[in-house]
Amino acid sequence: MTELDRPDDAEAAREALDAARKERARLGALGRWSEADEAAMSALRRILEFASPDIVGPELGGLVYVAGSPRPGPQTAGRHGLPVPPERLSATRAMSLVNQGNDPREAAELAHEALKSFNWRDVGTFWYAILSLAYLDDGALAQHHCERAMTRAGWAASPALTVLRARVAALNGDSVTAVRLLDPLVTRGVQNQFTEVAVAWAIEALVDLGDLDRADALMRAHAFSGNLDAVVDRAEVLAARGLLSRAIGQPEPAYEDFVACGRELASWGVGNPAVIPWRSRAALCAAATGRETIALPLAEEELSRARRWGTARAIGTALRTLGLVSTEGRDVELLKKAVELLADSGARNTLMEAQYELAVKLRLEGRHDEVQPALRGLRETALATGNNAWEVRADEALRRWTAAGETPKVSAKERKVANLAQGGLSNGEIAKRLQLTTSTVEFHLSNIYRKLAISGRSELRSILVPIR
Repeated sequence: MTELDRPDDAEAAREALDAARKERARLGALGRWSEADEAAMSALRRILEFASPDIVGPELGGLVYVAGSPRPGPQTAGRHGLPVPPERLSATRAMSLVNQGNDPREAAELAHEALKSFNWRDVGTFWYAILSLAYLDDGALAQHHCERAMTRAGWAASPALTVLRARVAALNGDSVTAVRLLDPLVTRGVQNQFTEVAVAWAIEALVDLGDLDRADALMRAHAFSGNLDAVVDRAEVLAARGLLSRAIGQPEPAYEDFVACGRELASWGVGNPAVIPWRSRAALCAAATGRETIALPLAEEELSRARRWGTARAIGTALRTLGLVSTEGRDVELLKKAVELLADSGARNTLMEAQYELAVKLRLEGRHDEVQPALRGLRETALATGNNAWEVRADEALRRWTAAGETPKVSAKERKVANLAQGGLSNGEIAKRLQLTTSTVEFHLSNIYRKLAISGRSELRSILVPIR
């Protein structure tokens, strides 16, 4: 590593940072991520001890993965004539541990340590620490610190704080607030370090609210619908684009985006599903296109990693997916456990999905006495979060299924036919795949429509619940 010989040798410090990034990349390419992270932290520690006022916070980026990382090239933002505070090391180490997904207790201690003595000089320290708390499922504390920041001179108008407040709100299930905060940033055309994550997180929040046309328009307005090679925050943009594609009934491109997101994260050594649960999302898309041999291993791998991290959000999200892609008859049991865990976390958007999916599964099983409580729980969550789309969906399901009355359990053959129809296969293709006559396929689909009280294929696909 480049030596820092002179007290004013900021250029040598920058060279040391570049060397550390290259060494981290070299070790990462060999799969030696613990050594890679230690090399990065060692370099950061020395730079902070050097305490040059000519080194600004954005120049310390690229040592660990974090959404909203500084853009490549010379940095001037954040220059205030004072050194980056030593708390930056604790915050960066917290983010590193979050990415690894192995030591939540130490990650929490480091994030708390960074914020306890925070001197409000370095946005990066705050950004790393708050995102760490959010991924640790401590959204209430993250929100508290964001509210504190709003009272500090010069912070209330900061785009970084606005984006961070929006992300914390969304992860706490308040997508309405997230969209309200992000909308001015993503529509006025100002480009800065946080534009890409602001757009990606706004798209996610709009999808959560069922505003798919607006989400699609936002994605296209920022040229995120095509090649993303020039995008720095590719993982976040790919995740958002995948969510939108899945929501509009395009599981194939959604699957490709989620897998590409996973590759981006893997290139940084990020294995923690709390950062982005790409495996769960890819598994749901694989199941929707009949690729169970891909879906199940993805779901099981995510559950294993989620249990290692240990938060209710991560485990509940993984259990929800496993319940939807499993073919072992454990769907209701797994979804009930997922709902229980998600209700204990701040992940109310995922909770609403799981509550609805549980209601559909109970209806398919003919367990009608349990359906209405599940839908009422969904409606209560939707009301609490101001999510009108889920409130309407809950009311519509209650109305339809009450009017339709009790129906028999959906048969195994009906499930197979419905699952293939959800995947976009025609009646003729389903007949060929299952070695049935076309009239038999039509008969099974008619039974499914009656039991779910829907009118046809378009509504079957809009359910977004794998019928297995």
